[in-house]
Amino acid sequence: MIQPSSLKRRYLPVWLVLCAGTVLSSIASVTVWHWEQERLKTEFRNQATLLSTALQQNIDTNLEILQAVGKLYQASEQVTRQDFETFLTDFIANHSSIYGFNWAPKVLNRDRASFERQMRTIGFPDFAVKQSGPQDQMVPASQRPEYFPVAYAEPLPKLSSIMGFDLGSEPMRRQAIEQARQTGQMQSTGRIELVVLKQLGFLVVLPVYGNQVAVDSVTARQQSFQGVVSGVFALAEVIKPALTGLRLDQIDFYLYDNSVVGQERLLAVYQSQTRTVIADADLQLPAEIYQSSLCNNPDFCTRTLNVAGHQWSLQLAPTAAFTSPQAYSGTWMSLGMGLALTGLLTVYLRLSIQHTTQVEQLVQERTEQAKQLAQTLQELQATQSQLIQTEKMSSLGQLVAGVAHEINNPINFIHGNLTYVDEYTQDLLELVQVLQQQMPRLPAELQTQAAAIELDFLAEDLPKTLVSMKLGTDRIRQIVLSLRNFSRLDEAEMKPVDIHEGIDSTLLILQNRLKPKPEHPGVTVIKEYGEVPLVNCYAGQLNQVFMNILVNAIDALEEYDKQRSLEAMQADPSTITISTAVLNSGWLRVEIADNGPGMSEATRARLFDPFFTTKPVGRGTGLGLAISYQIVVEKHQGRLTCESAAGQYTKFLIEMPLQPEQFEPSSRVIALTPVAVTH
Repeated sequence: MIQPSSLKRRYLPVWLVLCAGTVLSSIASVTVWHWEQERLKTEFRNQATLLSTALQQNIDTNLEILQAVGKLYQASEQVTRQDFETFLTDFIANHSSIYGFNWAPKVLNRDRASFERQMRTIGFPDFAVKQSGPQDQMVPASQRPEYFPVAYAEPLPKLSSIMGFDLGSEPMRRQAIEQARQTGQMQSTGRIELVVLKQLGFLVVLPVYGNQVAVDSVTARQQSFQGVVSGVFALAEVIKPALTGLRLDQIDFYLYDNSVVGQERLLAVYQSQTRTVIADADLQLPAEIYQSSLCNNPDFCTRTLNVAGHQWSLQLAPTAAFTSPQAYSGTWMSLGMGLALTGLLTVYLRLSIQHTTQVEQLVQERTEQAKQLAQTLQELQATQSQLIQTEKMSSLGQLVAGVAHEINNPINFIHGNLTYVDEYTQDLLELVQVLQQQMPRLPAELQTQAAAIELDFLAEDLPKTLVSMKLGTDRIRQIVLSLRNFSRLDEAEMKPVDIHEGIDSTLLILQNRLKPKPEHPGVTVIKEYGEVPLVNCYAGQLNQVFMNILVNAIDALEEYDKQRSLEAMQADPSTITISTAVLNSGWLRVEIADNGPGMSEATRARLFDPFFTTKPVGRGTGLGLAISYQIVVEKHQGRLTCESAAGQYTKFLIEMPLQPEQFEPSSRVIALTPVAVTH
C-alpha cells in the first residue's frame, strides 16, 4: 500500500501547478496591463499632439489675415474705408473665428479736436474719442498725450458701437500697443469679453509705420509709428475647427494664457462629456481637475502654443472613463483565461495522479517487478542525458555529411566545367583578335557595341575572373572534403584511418574560432606530427573527442585573453600544441596542450564527471569530456588523462592501441617531426 506521506508528495505537483499557474497568470495580466497602459499613453499623446498642432495652425491662420491687413497698409499710401471693407469682407465671411478688425491711428492730444471733426464730416456725426466709464458706459476720453481711437471697423454694423473707442485707454490694450510699437511685431492681449457674443476672445495688434521709412531701430519705429491694425478673435470659434477628426470623447482640456495671472489666465474649457467648448464671459478656474495617473508627469499632458508674443498652455486631462477598468479589458481577459487554464490543468493533473496511484496500487499488489522497473528507471535516467548528447552529435554528423554531399556534386560540376569555359573563352578572344586584325576598321555599329561592353577590359579581366572562380571552387572542395572526413558517416565500424586527417579536418571546422578577432588576437596552432600509421578506430567518434578537447582549449584561451593586457598577449600569444607519436609497444599517443590559465587540482579531479562544467550557464552541458572519456576508454580500450598547472598550461593525453589486440603502452616514444602552423 502507498503510505499517506507518499500520497502527499504525489499531490505536490498539483499545488505547484496551481501556484505557478496563478503566479504566471498574474504576471501575464500585469504585462498586458503595461501594454495597455502604453497603448493609452500613445493614444493620448497622439491626440494631444494633433490637437495642439491643429489649434496652432488655426491661430496662425487668423494671425496671417491680420498680417495681410498690415501688408495692405505697407503697400498703400493711404487705405480708405472702402479699401478696408473690401479687403476684409471675404475673410470675415469665411472665418467664423474672426469677431472683427479695426484700424486705430495714433492721434496726438493737440490733433484730437480736428480728428473728431474730420470723422464727423465723413458719415459719423456723433463721433468722439471715447473710453469706458462706470458701468461700462462710453464717456469722452480723458486728457492724454496720445490716443488710438477706432477709425475703421469691420463688420461695421456689429462694431459700430466701438467707433472712436480709444484702445490706449485700457491698460491691457495699451501695454500690447506699446510692445508692438517697440518691437515691430504683433502683440496679443489677455482674454477680453466680446459683448455681442457674451463670449471670451483675445485681441492682437499689429503696428503700422510710414511706408518710406526704415524701422530697423526702436527710435525709428517710435518716430514713424502711425497706428495699429487690430483683430479680435472668438476663442471658442478658434478652437472648434481644431476638434474635427479627433477622438476626444474621454479627454477634457483647459486653455491658459501663461502671460496672465489669476482667474484671467483661463481662456477656454472643453468638456468631453457634452463635447462643447466653453468660453463664456464669466468663465472661472475650476475648483478641481481630475488627476489621471497618465499626468503624473505634467509635461506629458501639457502643450505650448505661441500667440503673438503670448504663450498659451494647453492642459489635457483624461477623464476617469479614459482609464476605467473597461479600458483594460485585455488585462482582465488574460487573467481570467490564465486562471481558467490553471484550474483545468490542475483538475486534469489531480485526476491523472489519482489514476496513476490506483494503477500503482494494483501493480504493487500483484507483482514485485515494480522494484526492478524502478531500479531500471533510475539507471535510464542516469544515462538519459548522455544519450541525448550523443544523439545530438550523431544528428550533427548526419547534417554535416548531408550538407557536404549536397554541395559536393554541384561544386564538382562547376569546377570540372571551368576548364572548358576557360578554353572556350580563350578561343572566342582569339577569334575576336583575328577579326580585329582582318578588319582594322570595324563597322560603326560594331565599334559602338565594343565600346559599350568595354571589349578591351573584358578580354583582360575575363581570364582573371575564371582563375578566381577556380580558386574559389578548389577552396570549397577542400572544405567539403574536411566536413566529410570529420563526419565519417560511412564508417560506423572500426576501420584503419589517417589520424592526422581527422585532426586537420577538425581544425578546419574550428578555423573561425582560431583566427584573430577584434576582442582577441587569435590562437596559434602548432602541429608536431610523428610518423603514425593508419589507426584502426571509430573515426567519427574519435573526431568528436578531438572537437571537444579543442573547443574547451579555445574557450579557456579566450577567457584568459580577456584578463590579459595587449602587451602580455603579444609577449606570450595563445597557443595550442598538437603532438602525435607511436609508442614502441604499438600504441598511439595524441597530446593536445595549451598555454592557458590551467586548472586547480579540485577541478582536474572532477574533469570527466558527467554534468561537471566550469563554464557559465548556457555555454556548457558538462557532457563533452565525459563522452570523450567513454569513447576513448570503452570504445577503443585506451586512456584519456589530463595534466595541468594553474596559471601555466593544460595538457590532454589520448593513448590507445593501433590494433584491438595490442595493450599496454611503453614509455619510449618514436621521434616527432615538428611542424608549426599559425591559424
